[in-house]
Amino acid sequence: MTSLESLVATVLGIAEQDVTEETGAATTSAWSSLRHVHLVAEVENTFGVRLSPREARSCRSVRDLRLALKGKGLDL
Repeated sequence: MTSLESLVATVLGIAEQDVTEETGAATTSAWSSLRHVHLVAEVENTFGVRLSPREARSCRSVRDLRLALKGKGLDL
């Protein structure tokens, strides 16, 4: 199973070891608005969930993504 960190690293084009819970638009220049949309789509496809537009907008970091997935019943 793909880890959330691995997925984020791949979409953002950064090293997996550089991905932390705080990685997000405010801390990583690679996290642009376009990559955010791509990241949300990849999270949905990889983990088999659907995020509402509101949930997608509120995911501003890896921690936020993890919490949204936990709310969908996934404990990553």
